[in-house]
Amino acid sequence: MTTVPSRATLARGRVTLPFWQLLAAGVLTVLFGVAVLVWPQGTLRLLGVLAGIWLLAIGLTRVVGMFRRPADAEHRVTTRQLVDGAFGVLLVVIGLACLREVAAGVTAVAVLLGLAWLMSGFAELLLGMFAEGRTRTWLLLIGALSAAMGILFLAWPGLTLTALVLLTGITALVIGVAEIVVAFEARHYASELAAHA
Repeated sequence: MTTVPSRATLARGRVTLPFWQLLAAGVLTVLFGVAVLVWPQGTLRLLGVLAGIWLLAIGLTRVVGMFRRPADAEHRVTTRQLVDGAFGVLLVVIGLACLREVAAGVTAVAVLLGLAWLMSGFAELLLGMFAEGRTRTWLLLIGALSAAMGILFLAWPGLTLTALVLLTGITALVIGVAEIVVAFEARHYASELAAHA
């Protein structure tokens, strides 16, 4: 019987992606997307509050992940930890700004969400470059999709509230489901590595 490690070692440089962190990010993103789509006639304030809470939760998850060290890390910080920590802090700041600026209008929320999607996409693309196999493909796909939606939101900040709500909800659902798939792919890959070790 093979024991599945709690972390999936995914790349040449021993980049690790914690299963719980990937799964939590995916579930939180799906929940955010569902909440936004369930209340499409909701106000900008509701969208701003939901987006702010979601960004805070995702950011805090990444910051906590930065401080969790792989068993074989020998007290050194890995590239993944630095990327996750820096990106987590950025998401917390954007989440707080989103909560603070909910009354500023659709444009402010669209720009804040655009920045969050764009930065998320860049972080996933960076992690994808260090990963291998199907996990690499999924991370690069999630990163490209997230960056593309960020660019769309930044290029078209005058979205109507309805378009903003629908784009945000659909994007969150697609990316959240993809993140959940990546979590299970990483776990599967870790068990394959453990079986061959």
